[in-house]
Amino acid sequence: MELMEKEFSIVTADGHVRQKDNAFFSGNELTKVSSEEAEEAVAYFEKEFQALEKYVSEQLKILIEEEPSQSVIDKLEELREDVVKSRSIGDFSALLTKIEDAKQKQKGLAGQKEEVQEVSSDDKAKVVPEEEDPSTEELNQESSIEETEEPAQESAVEDKEDQEMVLPEYSEKLEPIAELVKGLLSLPVEENWQQAKHELDNVRFKWDEIAGAEEGLSSEKGYQELMAVLDNVEQKIFAVKNELQEKRKERKKANVEKRAELLGQLQEIIDKKKWQAFKEINSISNRWENIKVFPADAESDQQDKKFQELMDEFNEKKVELLVKKAQKEEENLAGKLAILDKMSLLVSSSGPDTKNWDKLDIEVEELARQWKKIGHVPLEQSDVIWDKFKKTRDDYFDKKFEHNEAFRKQTVRNIRKKEKICEEAEALLEEKDLATAVREMNGLHKRWKKIGAGPKDKNDELWERFNEATQKFNKVKSENQEVIKGQEQQNLEKKLALCEKAESLKDSTSWNETSRELDGLMEEWKKIGPIPRRKAGKAWKRFKSALDAFYENRRSHYKVVREEQKKNYDQKREIVKQIEALADLDDPKEAVQKTRELQDAFKEIGFVPIKKKSKLDKEYKLACDVIYQRARKESRTGAPAQASGVSKEQKGPRDEFFKLKKECDKLQEEILRYKDTMTFINPGGQGNALIEDVQKKIDKAQKELEKKQKKLEELRSDDGSQA
Repeated sequence: MELMEKEFSIVTADGHVRQKDNAFFSGNELTKVSSEEAEEAVAYFEKEFQALEKYVSEQLKILIEEEPSQSVIDKLEELREDVVKSRSIGDFSALLTKIEDAKQKQKGLAGQKEEVQEVSSDDKAKVVPEEEDPSTEELNQESSIEETEEPAQESAVEDKEDQEMVLPEYSEKLEPIAELVKGLLSLPVEENWQQAKHELDNVRFKWDEIAGAEEGLSSEKGYQELMAVLDNVEQKIFAVKNELQEKRKERKKANVEKRAELLGQLQEIIDKKKWQAFKEINSISNRWENIKVFPADAESDQQDKKFQELMDEFNEKKVELLVKKAQKEEENLAGKLAILDKMSLLVSSSGPDTKNWDKLDIEVEELARQWKKIGHVPLEQSDVIWDKFKKTRDDYFDKKFEHNEAFRKQTVRNIRKKEKICEEAEALLEEKDLATAVREMNGLHKRWKKIGAGPKDKNDELWERFNEATQKFNKVKSENQEVIKGQEQQNLEKKLALCEKAESLKDSTSWNETSRELDGLMEEWKKIGPIPRRKAGKAWKRFKSALDAFYENRRSHYKVVREEQKKNYDQKREIVKQIEALADLDDPKEAVQKTRELQDAFKEIGFVPIKKKSKLDKEYKLACDVIYQRARKESRTGAPAQASGVSKEQKGPRDEFFKLKKECDKLQEEILRYKDTMTFINPGGQGNALIEDVQKKIDKAQKELEKKQKKLEELRSDDGSQA
């Protein structure tokens, strides 16, 4: 049974990570891990394959630029072997196909080159040896694909004109020479100037033979014309040769710069002490070796010397690193064996007399944590020591299950949870919305990992059941990729429609109404199923940007509101002071009249900061009560009243009134603070949970506020003066 299967890998139930078989080789086993480490291990080997792809691309780019030869073909075969032996996970079929295509292409080009060389060698046998141009010898020794496959466009036009040129009729004596010249007109000068030069030399040799055997031939009409054609072909050959020599000089210069760049990369690796950069070093070394054409001068010699010095230094440090790595792996092995001994001792000491299983759990988990923290051990010992660790840990939980009733109950609950997950996984096999089903199946696997262990036999049975459902689902998924893509596309269109709605609301100034609408859009967004992964981030960013724009505008608005409320507070505070001053007037009626005018002004002023509202209202009410109490007292007694405050009969209800008013103000302040807090929470993920929590607090405070406000209204109706 498989623990996990992906497109290019399989993890077996007992933790073996394998490559899947492909068209070129049978998949290899890469490592063995626990079920908790499976995804992390596969991700590691997938990352290794990405590095391998990059390395192969670099090598192919270098090799296809080289002159076709058996050496290049051999290097491509070595590259293929390196890929086959790679300990990584990925699309090996596609990667090896690229290498095979490059190899076949190089074989074809190399075969064409051999045919050209055979023709050239046959021509050489016919040509009378002449004093060779040194530059020609150099070019013959180191000719490249660039030199034979990059004809100048202008020269090609001239060559076409020569091929189409029709020579006039010549005398019988000149006819043999004319035939020789006609053969020259179709020479592929731009494609292979060396071959053209051999043909020209052969023609000159035969020309001289004919001219020597035929007296007076040079005086024949048309002889000089044919000689001019011959000279023109020769000039054309030397023009192509000179052009290629210039290109060769430029190429040598460019190669010197390439070598300098490689030296810089190598120096950087050594300066940074990256002694594990084996692939980078191999790539640099291969690229260095593949640069064949460069000037034979002191600068090139110095580059060779520097390269060898740097490579020697790296190789020396690499050996030291490998030795240290081997030593470290041996130390890690000793460390893990020590942990096994401690864990075995804990297992042997536990049993029916064990009282504190919680303490043992902590010790076992701490040993397991230390085990994971220790690095790699020698490869040949890896599987053996892992099996021992797993068995020792299983033995501990078996004993705990046998002798600890609470643990047995917990494992039963774990089994029930896993049974429920199995049922949900099996139900997903009938789900029509496959895109959503894929997401839910991934969620089930995450939940499974968080559930603790159960009895081993039952746990294995449930795992097989869950894994079987997973495999069946994966088969359905692989057979319906187009359906899933279509569903994801539909979900994308729905989310893009929500983006448009959110964008249409982002500039709204109906703060409360729009906030509710955006909250509704967020709820819709969460209910929509998965969308194509490559577009998910962009869509969410667009939606969130619209929400952020609105909330930022709202924060800016309330900032202005708060400034206005501060001004309102100052104005109302000044009115309260004026009312308090009226208590010293001799005529209470006059004081009442002026107080009413100030009350009207007080009511005309807008809101004040919620934190200061309660205290301000209390001061305002008290100041007004003093004025009205004096007036009522005077009307009852007929004598002038003094500002003596509030009577004992009125003190109880008034205190209750102001207490309730203060509590209402506090609740309003709390609600406003919560709403302000929500504007700083970004929707999505954990932010949605925070928003829901804050909204619950707002709802609770709102209910409490409404209850207190109702009671406050009752008190106001009992005493109109407090209204």
